[in-house]
Amino acid sequence: MSVEAAGLAVDRPNLHIARVKDGGFYVGPYLRGQSVFSARLSWGPAGDRLWQGMTGMTVTEAHVLYPVIALSVAEAEAPRCGADHLLKGYVQTFVVHLMRQAIEEQTVSSGVLAGLADPRLARVLVALHEQPSKPWKVEAMAELAGMSRSAFMARFTEVLGEAPATYLRRFRMERARAELDAGGRVGVIARRYGYASPDAFTRAMKAQEQACA
Repeated sequence: MSVEAAGLAVDRPNLHIARVKDGGFYVGPYLRGQSVFSARLSWGPAGDRLWQGMTGMTVTEAHVLYPVIALSVAEAEAPRCGADHLLKGYVQTFVVHLMRQAIEEQTVSSGVLAGLADPRLARVLVALHEQPSKPWKVEAMAELAGMSRSAFMARFTEVLGEAPATYLRRFRMERARAELDAGGRVGVIARRYGYASPDAFTRAMKAQEQACA
């Protein structure tokens, strides 16, 4: 995730910081209250799925995040040298807290965050994300989750919206495509994401493009 812009006037914002009636602040994807400043986040590949269903949070003076928000508000209302970098850094902090809240309170019922909120699925998702080149089998994923193959398949599909193998294939391709667009070498990217050769990676990419056309 990167913060493309943050400040008083941001085009196409998808994160808002606003004052609310009780004297605290609201931080979230939808504007609620009197806007203080906003930000535009770029999530990269599959970003919409991660942000989908995200709920905001109200921060009172007793909340650990309150001093950070107060600093960010002061910076937004009276910007000085380096304000852009500071605001972007503050926004990254807000997003981490929002994601933690969604995971801990299980406020998202589907998608990656919902999967991370499930201790069994979380072990699998973290492993898949950290070791995308590994030749994963469903049986190995189920064992890691501590579930039977059938129960794991059913639960994963219910929460993530697609079968484990489909999720892994899409994750690999989206990450690989992002690195390729950033100027990475095909051979290095192919190995990093579990493709047998650059040709295999290229064929997989063309197949996905045709499927999405």
